[in-house]
Amino acid sequence: MKKKIFYQFFAIAIASVLLMFAIGLIAVNINGKNVVKKRLVAETELASALLTDVAQFDSFEKYSDNDVFRVTVFDLDGNVIYESDTKASLENHADREEFKNALADTPKVTERRSETFGQSMTYYAIKTTLDDGTQIVLRLAIKNTQTLSYIQLAFPLLVIILVVVIGLCVLLSNHFANKISKKFVEVGDSLKSLNKGQYVAIDTNSDEPELYAVLNEINDLNANMLVQIAKKEQERQKLSTVLANIAQGIIALDGKNKIVFINNSAINLFGAKDDMVGKELVYLVDSSAMYQKIASGQERFDIDYKDKHLSVLCKKADGYLRQTVDCIIIITDITAEKAIAQQKSDFFANASHELKTPVTVMQGLSEILLSKQLDDSSKKQVERIHKESVRLASLISDMLKISRLESGDHNQEECISVDLRAIVDEVVCELANEMSKKQVVATINGNANINAHPKKIFELVQNLVSNAVNYNKQGGSINIDIEQTGKKTVLSVKDTGIGIEQENIPHLCERFYRVDKSRSKKTGGTGLGLAIVKHICALYNANLAISSQVDVGTTITVCFNN
Repeated sequence: MKKKIFYQFFAIAIASVLLMFAIGLIAVNINGKNVVKKRLVAETELASALLTDVAQFDSFEKYSDNDVFRVTVFDLDGNVIYESDTKASLENHADREEFKNALADTPKVTERRSETFGQSMTYYAIKTTLDDGTQIVLRLAIKNTQTLSYIQLAFPLLVIILVVVIGLCVLLSNHFANKISKKFVEVGDSLKSLNKGQYVAIDTNSDEPELYAVLNEINDLNANMLVQIAKKEQERQKLSTVLANIAQGIIALDGKNKIVFINNSAINLFGAKDDMVGKELVYLVDSSAMYQKIASGQERFDIDYKDKHLSVLCKKADGYLRQTVDCIIIITDITAEKAIAQQKSDFFANASHELKTPVTVMQGLSEILLSKQLDDSSKKQVERIHKESVRLASLISDMLKISRLESGDHNQEECISVDLRAIVDEVVCELANEMSKKQVVATINGNANINAHPKKIFELVQNLVSNAVNYNKQGGSINIDIEQTGKKTVLSVKDTGIGIEQENIPHLCERFYRVDKSRSKKTGGTGLGLAIVKHICALYNANLAISSQVDVGTTITVCFNN
């Protein structure tokens, strides 16, 4: 940088000096020519004034064969009367420019090449009259090489000036180069210190306002950057501390499945001993099944790893992070949660199974009592017992269904091609009595076949349609649409019921969750219908979607991926 600045300054300076030197030579040359012209005019006019007769021509002998001056006398016809240069030819000069100007009484200095001397010369001629009345033309000529004497006199001085100026250019160029490069070095040192988390301000000098303003701006910018870097470093340390100590294992991969980040929980989970950053994921995950699921891009899955049960979530990075990170893997150890859930499920199943017998007995005895002749008060009590036992039996039945779905008993069931339209027709026929009471009309459109167990699909459709009936308005309607596109089959149940508020929709598939508990009791709802639907959807890898608007209705869509 310093050399470049020096060479640029030096080149500019030298170019300027050489230009001035050339201009000086030209000026000296022009000035020399002007001096020669003035001298030539003065000599000619003086000679003309002193010349009175022909005999005085001999006074010009001193110019004979002179290397500087040449004197020529002409008559008015251009014939040479006298020539100081004895070697010169005596041809007629009537066509010469200086001769014509003299005859016209407009003498003028002219320059042209002399054939006699074979070089450029300057001429001046005037017309004069001798004492005897004879008119002649007197011409003096001088060689242009005479002007070189002026240049020769000025040249040494110009060379000395050139050498001095070049020396000054070298010194000044080196000085400015050092001065400017020093500032660049200071700027570089300041930026380096900023990179190290420190800050060294650049020295500024107000004597140089332009540079002073720029350097002050750089200082302010560096100071602000230092503050921002400190804040970002604090945020990075906070994030690093949180990620390092979070219970979940977190792994970040690039586009080639190489690890770019791994926290302590993931290291401990897989028992890694070496630094895994920069290595491929296969060197960390020693489970081929787990590695294949991650490599294939599966977004969410649960897997048994050694004596643990893990929940794995793989999220694709987006935005600016995508430049360095392709995928973020979050691994949660749900072994304890799984054990607790299993215990709850076991208790749920056992309690449901144990309650089934006494409730069945209660229902049977109440039916027997209702067949007897009872007074009105006793009959009302027995009817209430029968109603509650029927509701409890329905609840226990749904609880047992969920228990069987969670226990995995369905894995032994054989899947066959199921006519979805036939099952929908059967469910609608079964619920015809309830629909008649509320004057609800059901419309069924489309048909399709799916691979599943008929009983499970019947339970799914039954829960969806029964909810559409129970929570519908008097005189409402139900639209059941079946559509098959390629490998996808979509079942949609839309009602014109009371609707559900948006904040309640995410909780609808939770066990025993009721939006309107009083209405659920009236309709006999158990709060397990959509929980059963959710489990069946998960069983067949189907997607469940719920949309609703209060006082408008609810639409539940199940998409089967055959």
